[in-house]
Amino acid sequence: MDPFWKEKHKSIILSSTILNIDNISVAYSKRINILSQVSLSLESNQIVALIGENGAGKSTLLKSICGLTAISEGSIKLFGRDFKEWKSTSLAQKIAYVSSSENVQSIITVERFIGFGRYPYTSWLISQTEDDFDCIEGALKSCKIEYLRNKTMAQLSDGERQKVYLARAIAQNSDLIVLDEPTTHLDVKSSISMFRLIQAQKESGRAVLFSSHQIEKTLSIADKVWVVDCGRVIETTPKDFYENEQLKELIFGA
Repeated sequence: MDPFWKEKHKSIILSSTILNIDNISVAYSKRINILSQVSLSLESNQIVALIGENGAGKSTLLKSICGLTAISEGSIKLFGRDFKEWKSTSLAQKIAYVSSSENVQSIITVERFIGFGRYPYTSWLISQTEDDFDCIEGALKSCKIEYLRNKTMAQLSDGERQKVYLARAIAQNSDLIVLDEPTTHLDVKSSISMFRLIQAQKESGRAVLFSSHQIEKTLSIADKVWVVDCGRVIETTPKDFYENEQLKELIFGA
């Protein structure tokens, strides 16, 4: 549990809808859509699993939701306000994003790297406050990586590095954490640990949207499932997914 985050976000936890995605499309060109006429919603205190084949548009959808990829039509509203009305720093206070391609190999320490999650509140030029240090410490404890604080990013294993990326997102104190393939390249033990940490974020009051190819474990912790196929996205539940032969065939094959 994360009482510090809960105390600062009481009003948000009581609210319901975080994201309204209305009929969006994302295009490479005027003739080629990656995503086409997608409508979805995401609620507070909810885990949403994003599944589908490689190249189906999962990463594009996640980046669009985080304001990193422009949509060609439709709208995305965050807490009822269109993305166009949000400043980038304000948006970063609401949504934390961890990319699947992120791979920081440097001499920067884990503790300092997690501190980058405080950028939306402090900028690079302003000294960190007591609240910032509390958030960093809370993130270290939440991911059970206090013992890594003085190690450099280059010294970490893949599993440790993924926990540090999640800790940085937690330190960002956002309402929604978006993770693109957080278990890629992880062994079984590290993957299970990551799934537990994702589930713990819901218990802390946050919403989590993440993509994964580990279907059974992914669906075991999800409240809602978004199935991406050929540019469209089907919204369902884990129970309904397993009862729908067509959806199962999309993911598992014939």
